[in-house]
Amino acid sequence: MLGPIPAFAQVTPITDELLANPPAGEWINYGRNQENYRHSPLEQITTDNVGQLQLVWARGMEAGAVQVTPMIHDGVMYLANPGDVIQAIDAKTGDLMWEHRRQLPPVASLNGQGDRKRGVALYGTNLYFTSWDNHLVALDMATGQVVFDVERGSGDDGLTSNTSGPIVANGVIVAGSTCQYSPYGCFVSGHDPASGEELWRNYFIPQAGEEGDETWGNDFESRWMTGVWGQLTYDPVTNLVHYGSTGVGPASETQRGTPGGTLYGTNTRFAVRPDTGEIVWRHQTLPRDNWDQECTFEMMVANVDVQPAADMDGVQAINPNATTGERRVLTGIPCKTGTMWQFDAETGEFLWARDTNYQNLIASIDETGLVTVNEDSVLTQLDTDYDICPTFLGGRDWPSAALNPDSGIYFIPLNNACVDIMAVDQEFSALDVYNTSASYKLAPGFENMGRIDAIDISTGKTLWSAERLASNYSPVLSTAGGVLFNGGTDRYLRALSQETGETLWQTRLASVATGQAISYEIDGTQYVAIAGGGSTYGTNQNRALSEAIDSTTIGNAVYVFALPQQ
Repeated sequence: MLGPIPAFAQVTPITDELLANPPAGEWINYGRNQENYRHSPLEQITTDNVGQLQLVWARGMEAGAVQVTPMIHDGVMYLANPGDVIQAIDAKTGDLMWEHRRQLPPVASLNGQGDRKRGVALYGTNLYFTSWDNHLVALDMATGQVVFDVERGSGDDGLTSNTSGPIVANGVIVAGSTCQYSPYGCFVSGHDPASGEELWRNYFIPQAGEEGDETWGNDFESRWMTGVWGQLTYDPVTNLVHYGSTGVGPASETQRGTPGGTLYGTNTRFAVRPDTGEIVWRHQTLPRDNWDQECTFEMMVANVDVQPAADMDGVQAINPNATTGERRVLTGIPCKTGTMWQFDAETGEFLWARDTNYQNLIASIDETGLVTVNEDSVLTQLDTDYDICPTFLGGRDWPSAALNPDSGIYFIPLNNACVDIMAVDQEFSALDVYNTSASYKLAPGFENMGRIDAIDISTGKTLWSAERLASNYSPVLSTAGGVLFNGGTDRYLRALSQETGETLWQTRLASVATGQAISYEIDGTQYVAIAGGGSTYGTNQNRALSEAIDSTTIGNAVYVFALPQQ
């Protein structure tokens, strides 16, 4: 542990009001605002001058998968490294201020997903993170000293973890969990911010006799993995936390003993009260998952003039009985299928759904939002190849979308990726996860793997789609200057026009640019920061291309850019 932040840099307490209305120059929520827009209101960097960006400072990071969102408060960057190393860094100079290194059990005994530290939460004068071994830990933001450390349950066996980190919702710390390599299911829990005491816990997999038990058809002990490892969204207007659950293992319903079962609790959107965990509404966005299409990714809350266009690309369904006009909605792409959904944020009423990338898993969605899967894609036969689109890496995956609230345009990173997948006929356990073999390929009709789509959340119409050769496995950031930032598995950080998708500027990093780009301001200067390295996700999809992609996961670092200063 290094020394504390100097006395002249005291921490301004972060309140619920500050989280709901974050200062323009800071990044104090995972998605900057609680509604998860990943949009910066800063406008010093514009489409006209973005080509002048230059590196201001960079700093090496710990080895491991880098997918983090740096947090900015009082001129300090709070950076979560792989391996549960948390740092406070001078956001203007890159100088280290303090460092916390958690003592972990042997890495070999831990869930392999837990190395990913996508985010932390800030509240009061504490920083909160969920550890690789599934503890909720609070650090003093000024010193890095531990305030409390509480075990969240099912962590002692090393099989339960967390990747996206906690959020703050009306004074409650809320966090999900991942059971990717576990012979049981996971949960979401709410905690007291002063002590870490657990206030409530929601599981997803029904036990014998509980609601939805009949939709599984197998024994509770054979129901594995379902959890919430994607990003949670809090709506301070309706006081609801929105999150989505994942699928199950093994992939083939034949092997798991659930033929035809819709699997109540899996791939479902939940809206809950943060103080009690009460489920206000729920909607299953993909029943009967045979393909690891985990519907756990962030959706956003916004006030929208709901006017769904019958001719929107890939339209699946529009609710003819839903009132159009101004509504507060939950919208976005929750699953790897790439299907975009829109619900009334308060009641869960289904409004519309449409496909983005090519998919052959959903046969139809009716006007109430009920999904019917494509029977030809269900893995009923073992040792048999199935042509599946998209892959279990998406379509979309964890890399976050962005929403410009001024234009109502939603920007989403996607991949034109399919897979030949086979359920392997062998003895298996939860450690075999989905028990499949697979080979990647491009989706039919496409020559490039990666892309970004710009979609009007009012009409559902695609405004533009920008493709690139390499897979796009990096979040996007929109800014009030009309610029969209996005990294890539080809090691580029790019700036695109929000209006056209044209690349305006790019620079090559030492390793894959997989972190979540943010923007902040100190002393009148706007900065753009991104972390990269260590993650092989997306690079495998590049191998489906005939052209080689110059990609490496060696050399983790955070990079900070700004315009030249006079």
